[in-house]
Amino acid sequence: MIATAAILCSSGIAGAQGRNNPYSPSPSGRTPVGRPNPNEAAFITQPSTAADTDNRPTIAQRTFRMAKAANLRATAQTEIYKVGVGDVLFVNLKNAVRGSGYHTVREDGTIDFPLAGENLIVADQTIDDIEEILASRITLYPDPQVEVKVREYGSHKITVSGLVNDPGERNLQREAIPLYVIKAEAMVSPKAAKVMITRAPLLKLETYDLRDANTDNVLIYPGNSIEFAADANSRSTSGVYFISGAVASPGQKDLTVGMTLYQAIAATGGGNGKPKKAIIRRKNETGIFSVFSHDLRAIKDGKAPDPALVAGDVIEVKN
Repeated sequence: MIATAAILCSSGIAGAQGRNNPYSPSPSGRTPVGRPNPNEAAFITQPSTAADTDNRPTIAQRTFRMAKAANLRATAQTEIYKVGVGDVLFVNLKNAVRGSGYHTVREDGTIDFPLAGENLIVADQTIDDIEEILASRITLYPDPQVEVKVREYGSHKITVSGLVNDPGERNLQREAIPLYVIKAEAMVSPKAAKVMITRAPLLKLETYDLRDANTDNVLIYPGNSIEFAADANSRSTSGVYFISGAVASPGQKDLTVGMTLYQAIAATGGGNGKPKKAIIRRKNETGIFSVFSHDLRAIKDGKAPDPALVAGDVIEVKN
């Protein structure tokens, strides 16, 4: 029975090659209307028009698409990349002399490729998907050879801040990457003890201990914000300040987050004698020093605010 069905299927496909219809039997073997043919029952499940039949995918095509979709679902997000708005694609039609060019994915998720038409939707598609879409739309060449590559990544943005040497915005080149990749690229300070990840779009905050080896495998997704910080019971540094004059230990010092003028003087071992005032010189946006004078006795007695310092401040303490 199986062998017979296979032969019937094969002859049906062969007889339909000229019509792009692998489902219809040979014209010479048609059964009159109202008299079902048991050999067609396995292939025809419902009536269809001629147009539907011509455009219907073959069994092999449907099987391939189903297998591909299942494989994509099973593929780890760390191994795939779906194109997004802002990415720059290089599209190369190898059959054509002038068939290559760069295309930025627009806000509506489309690109224009003249040989394949306008407003081709490529957002949320893999490179393989886009190659198939283009190849199916190009009719000028019988067997279009399409190659697509991402030349500039601009859609999968994340932000890195805190105790790192290289903070700022960066783009992922996968749907997700492990945290250890971010740590290596941003050069996390040894003083960092925890990482706080804000997940978009709900702004859910997650906190992980960097001393836990499992934290390295936490996945980072597009739109996430990652901040590296010290423990709550330790103070992280945000740069340096410079202090001179009537202090026990002048020179360059580490500036801890939130440090004030009076704390900075105390961190040097205190003032020599009975210092009365301190002058803070701070560079503005043009590189010129702005000068601020503070009464240390008023600060000590609680009659004047103790100013916070910023990285690069130059302090002169006077009696």
